[in-house]
Amino acid sequence: MKSINVILYWVIVMVIGLSACGDDDEKTIPAHTEEEKIWIADNQKYFQEKKEDVEDDGQLLYQRLVVDEDTLLYRVLETSQIDSFPKIDADVKVSMLGVIPVSQTVIVGNKDGNPIDQTLKLDSPNLIKGLAALLPKIRKGERVDAIIPYQLGYGDRNYSNPYIPLCSTLQFTFTVKSFD
Repeated sequence: MKSINVILYWVIVMVIGLSACGDDDEKTIPAHTEEEKIWIADNQKYFQEKKEDVEDDGQLLYQRLVVDEDTLLYRVLETSQIDSFPKIDADVKVSMLGVIPVSQTVIVGNKDGNPIDQTLKLDSPNLIKGLAALLPKIRKGERVDAIIPYQLGYGDRNYSNPYIPLCSTLQFTFTVKSFD
């Protein structure tokens, strides 16, 4: 009987103690600040506008690639006659310029805003999902413009190096130079 009283005493103490830790002021922390909400809306608007862009003949300007229920947009700016595509585990050498189009912030490129050469490992967990899905569909020598929504980019959190705000739409222009 004594052990039941001790257990009951500790249960009461824990219930009272834990309820004292609650938010008595009933404050709610917003999911995003007003500034972040504006940023998110601007990025969504940009992506939707590009998704609906059409050429003079009425055809959509950008092709769509669905990846895990999300869609990225891309268009081939320069075609290649080389019928060779990188494999899913390839190291792909590209000349690339990456920007956050809403702010025109360069995230991949030199200080003058020109493309830089780099190697992307398609099976690397550090490569954003959108590029990892798109690159195996691009021929050696092709130049591509890709618009990647945040779900296939850096997600819904701020990214630190380089700094990319949460929910940022990304735009990459790249040429596939080689792969192995």
